[in-house]
Amino acid sequence: MRFRSALLVVALAVVGGCAAPDELGEGGAGGVSVVQPGYYEAGGEAGRFVLARTADDVKTIQLNRTGDETSPPIVTMNSGQTLTLAFDLLDEGTGRPLSVYFYHADRSWRRDLTPSEFLRAFLSDDIRNYRTSSATEIRYVHYEYEFPNPNIDFLLSGNYIVRVAEQGNEEAVLFERAFFVSEEAAELRFTFQSGFTVGGSVLQPVVQFRPGPELENAQAFDYSVCFVRNGRYGQARCAPEPTLIELALYQFYLPRESAFEASEPLFEVDLGLLQVGPQIAGVDFSVSPYHVSLDLDYARFGSEFIEGSLSGQPVVSAVYRDAGEAATQAEYVATTFRYVPADGPERGPVILSGAFNDWQIDPAYEMTWDPETGRYETTILLKQGRYLYRYYVDDPAARPPVRDFQPSRYTAFVYLHDPSRLTDRLVATRSAIAE
Repeated sequence: MRFRSALLVVALAVVGGCAAPDELGEGGAGGVSVVQPGYYEAGGEAGRFVLARTADDVKTIQLNRTGDETSPPIVTMNSGQTLTLAFDLLDEGTGRPLSVYFYHADRSWRRDLTPSEFLRAFLSDDIRNYRTSSATEIRYVHYEYEFPNPNIDFLLSGNYIVRVAEQGNEEAVLFERAFFVSEEAAELRFTFQSGFTVGGSVLQPVVQFRPGPELENAQAFDYSVCFVRNGRYGQARCAPEPTLIELALYQFYLPRESAFEASEPLFEVDLGLLQVGPQIAGVDFSVSPYHVSLDLDYARFGSEFIEGSLSGQPVVSAVYRDAGEAATQAEYVATTFRYVPADGPERGPVILSGAFNDWQIDPAYEMTWDPETGRYETTILLKQGRYLYRYYVDDPAARPPVRDFQPSRYTAFVYLHDPSRLTDRLVATRSAIAE
């Protein structure tokens, strides 16, 4: 009964924060029917952020600047930069070609335009770079796809969604992920200021930007700025109208009532080497898949983590320390998370969320309370790598208090509404770490 309640709460959150199906189906998106959404949290300005739910056999999805697993998925137009999409399919034999499709979206993540309006060359492409795992306990096929490329290039900046599907079948969706194409046509200065509300201290990102010559005809109130913390793009918060500081120098900031409050503690696990250490309490190689028990995580305390984890994505190759190549020789291990609440069992479900599932609040990751040990536990399959995560308590009154802000990566996205195209261009981005 408790599981059914959790599912209902999350479902209501998704419906309340995202567009209705007919809204998502409007305009472009290639005439594709609405996909089943994942279990993302609602809130913020990005209320239409709905991605297809990831298929159960798809694991370890990464989308980042080529050559840097810790970078956000942002590429500058006409710069020669590329993004790399990597993922695994479990128990897939020798693998098979898959197809990729692209969708443009406005700043609120409403899918708009038709592919011919934002894509150069072809309207879709195939993934043909895939390799089977080598001598691993759990068999999988590793896929990689780099873009823009001779088949796929972008005519327009903005928010984008990439869909991976069965070859030639756009409706047979395996997963979707968000990325960004930026013009980088403005000078940005990114700072922070602290403030206080009735709920406690908050952090207010502040952006000052001066448009470049390419934007000389744009009007001040056609600009908007949205802020994202730790790569959770479905939780963007957007600033109101700009303040003019001097000629062609604009300032945007989040007012206190919508600024970033302290979040629940964040934790990090490094499975790059399968041996007992500061984060790993035990490793069992006698079972298949191998089993790892993590140290206890306490409600009131987060863990130390590396700045690169704040992209909110898995980091695999950069941390893999066993023999061989991480892409095809890293193991998938059954990993047990153990969470100790502050004062006994919580009044609502506790759900594990993190880089391994794109920070979705998914009932499939609900933890089980053990009254004998006084903690929650759940076991999930993870590829060797480094993952940032948290414990979501489905009862705001019972969520653990946080005294101080943790280090976080904030990214500012500067949009320009283009009435000639009826969408938002992304004219500049900037990321900064705040503690």
